Amino acid sequence: MPGPSKQSQKSIKRVKDGVRRFLETMAGEQQEPEEDESPSPASPSRSDTQDLPDDLVRIAQLESETLAAERRQIEKWRAELEATLRDREERQAYFADLAAERESRFKLMLESAQAQLAGRPPVEEPEPAEEEPEAPTAPIAEPIPAGPYNTPTLELLEASSIEDAILVSPETLEEQELKLQGVLDNFAVDAMVYDAVVGPRVTQFRIRPGIGVRVEKISGLQKNISLNLAQTNVRIQAPIPGEPFVGVEIGNGNTLPIRLRSVFESKAWQHGSETIPLAIGMDIQGKIIVADLAKAPHLLIAGATGSGKSVCMSNLIVSLLYKFTPAELELVLIDPKRVEFGLFKEVPHLIHPVVGDPKTAVLLLKWVVKEMENRYEILAEKQVRNIASYNAKAEAQGFDKMPFMVVIIDELADLMMTSKGEAEASLARIAQLSRAVGIHTIIATQRPSVNVITGVIKANYPTRIAFQVSSIVDSRTILDCKGAESLLGQGDMLFNPPGFARLVRIQSPMVQDEELTRVVTHVSAAQPDRNRVDLSSFTQSSEGTAESLADGADDLYMQALAIVAETQKASTSYLQRRLRIGYNRAATLIEEMEDRFHIGPQNGSTPREVFVTQEDLQQ
Repeated sequence: MPGPSKQSQKSIKRVKDGVRRFLETMAGEQQEPEEDESPSPASPSRSDTQDLPDDLVRIAQLESETLAAERRQIEKWRAELEATLRDREERQAYFADLAAERESRFKLMLESAQAQLAGRPPVEEPEPAEEEPEAPTAPIAEPIPAGPYNTPTLELLEASSIEDAILVSPETLEEQELKLQGVLDNFAVDAMVYDAVVGPRVTQFRIRPGIGVRVEKISGLQKNISLNLAQTNVRIQAPIPGEPFVGVEIGNGNTLPIRLRSVFESKAWQHGSETIPLAIGMDIQGKIIVADLAKAPHLLIAGATGSGKSVCMSNLIVSLLYKFTPAELELVLIDPKRVEFGLFKEVPHLIHPVVGDPKTAVLLLKWVVKEMENRYEILAEKQVRNIASYNAKAEAQGFDKMPFMVVIIDELADLMMTSKGEAEASLARIAQLSRAVGIHTIIATQRPSVNVITGVIKANYPTRIAFQVSSIVDSRTILDCKGAESLLGQGDMLFNPPGFARLVRIQSPMVQDEELTRVVTHVSAAQPDRNRVDLSSFTQSSEGTAESLADGADDLYMQALAIVAETQKASTSYLQRRLRIGYNRAATLIEEMEDRFHIGPQNGSTPREVFVTQEDLQQ
């Protein structure tokens, strides 16, 4: 085989020389990294590569660009790794500070709750001096003692004897928090137990849901949480109003009563700006809640027997005795049960003896309506719009001020049973018109049913207090929502304050009969009789008697009522068949029976209740 020609040998030699020069050029430029602005080191100059084949030049340039891209990617990864490490260190420092803050806040809440229960001022976080409100020289609602009235002192009430009370230990709190987190994890709910707020009666665990988690998933685990924590009553607030958390409330292992004196010694009571302050109690955060009856302007209290209604009513009356003289506020007490307001029969603020007869109570409510109309005439004469303007004008011109009037009814069910139409009409009219003239009402009942708390009453009593009830139906009747069935009783309440569309869980303070006796004895010493109500102009209502039954709008009323009393059935179609009358006339008879409270209201497909018997008709 013949060897390569001389021309071929010269070509191969030129290629080898060009490759050698190219490699030497690359090695020299890599040793000078400071020349970054020069062309790529892997790119040979035109003079060095002019003798090289185009394929080799292209391959060399491609490898050079690949190496440069890899170096840039490595630098980018190195920068991202350093940023990730810095972010990790910052997150570790943040969570360490958060854990320390939670621990300090928990200790502060425990100390504040212990101080409140012991009757000492609450432990508060230090605030800048300029942010602290200046304490007024005297409360706005603080009365000026007039005449011989003896303003009661705090020494008449018992102080809290609790020095170092532990509501729940940190170990128990941590154990409950772990169990609650375990329930969430077992049901695959992306949520974290953020912290716990220890109150005087319950502990609220605040849960922060993850992104995309529905709060209904957490509230649907109420029974599972109750089972795992071994609690009888667990209330879930989903979400907590104004906060990005879901609240799970359980009872404390150690429950301690709150004394009424502790409420009166608080800043909220002594330096409050309420016109008619009422001591309500202490919320979960340990804050004293004082309501203003002038803004309410009427209050509805309902709950089961033994849940704390009577003690709450006593707290409200004592609050009025501590703030007002008989010349500044008048009381009307109606007690159909005859046992609740017996301790207050000597109070000088009463303008009529404590009423126990339902018929007399209806007449007294009619007198209040007449008094309201008279007050409106007085305001019109003085050309003022409300009682505040009238009293301001009276102080400037020197005539007598107009006192506030508070009507308190302890059991509404008895009034509704005996004189439903008249009692409901009087209460509705008072609630609708009496705010401007300074007349306010507080009603309570242990029978939260639609027969007692009717739609008319609910519409005119937006401010409500619900104690423990037996079913969710009763809770919806009182508050229009559930929650009262999960309360613990003994003063545990849900309060719907005026002007806020949310419920506040509060523990009502405790006051004993001995304290009430001391307060009443103190304020009634050397006080004249202030009874000024004259009921002689009002005739006794005859509703429920035989004469009233015969005085129906239809001549068939007595016959229809006898049929209903005999058969205990009340329906429009049934009266149509028995009396052989038209639908309109039968429906009118049924409506009249319901208005006279002889039968109950219609409740879906359930038959109406019949309250009248044949013995009642014979009497």
